[in-house]
Amino acid sequence: MTVNEFILGAERTVDAVVFDLDGTLVDTAPDIASAVNRLLATHGIAPQTVGFVEKFIGEGSHGLIDKLYKGLGLALDQERVSADVETYLSIYKQHPVEKATLYADALEAIPALHAAGVKLGVCTNKAQQLAQAVLAHFGIDGYFSAVVGGDMLAQRKPHPRHLLMTLEQMDAAPEHTLYIGDTRIDAQCARDAQVRCLIVNWGTGPDVPVPDDRRLDSFAELVTRCAALNASRLPGA
Repeated sequence: MTVNEFILGAERTVDAVVFDLDGTLVDTAPDIASAVNRLLATHGIAPQTVGFVEKFIGEGSHGLIDKLYKGLGLALDQERVSADVETYLSIYKQHPVEKATLYADALEAIPALHAAGVKLGVCTNKAQQLAQAVLAHFGIDGYFSAVVGGDMLAQRKPHPRHLLMTLEQMDAAPEHTLYIGDTRIDAQCARDAQVRCLIVNWGTGPDVPVPDDRRLDSFAELVTRCAALNASRLPGA
C-alpha cells in the first residue's frame, strides 16, 4: 500500500488528533537556523539561510546536523557529528522560541478541538524538553494529553512505534485518530501505524505528494472536518 493509497483510506469518526510540531504546528525554523549558524561559526563556515536549514528539519537533531553537513559538502566522521549535535542542542536550548511563531490559526483551533472533546497529542522528532518548552511558550501545552519527543523511545518517526506510543499515552485508537504533518516522514509514519494523515499546505507540506482532499489550508478546516466526521454521533443522525 502506498502513502497516497492509505491517506485516501476510509473515513471514520475522530476521537483524537496528533500533530507533528516543527513545520506543522509551529514555525521553529528561524530559531533552529540561528542555533545552526552559531554551530557553523565554530567551523568558520558562513551562516546559512532559514530556507536552506529548513530542508533538513524533521528527523531530530542528529538527522538535522548530519544531513546539513552533507548538504554543505562537509565530510565529518560520525563521532564529530555526534559531538556537534550536543553543541547544537546546548545552543538551541538557550533560545528555543525567540523567533518561533504558531502556524495559521492554531491558537484558535487547538482550544476548539479540545472543547469538542477531541483528544490532542504531539508526536515529534524534536527532543522532549524542547518540544514542551515550545508548547508552553505559546500557552497551549495544557491542551495536549500526550507529547512524545524523539528522544523518548528507541524508534522515532518514520518508525510507526513513535506514533503508536503517543496514541497509547492518549488512550486513543489508531482507526479513530488523525495525524497532521508536513513531511514525507509524517506520511510514512502514519501509513505504517495505520493512522489517517492530513498534510498541511505550509512548512515543507507543499512538497509532499498527496491528493488535494488530504491537505489542510488552515486549522479551522481541520476543526470543520472533524465535526463533519463526528456528525453521526449527534442525536437523530
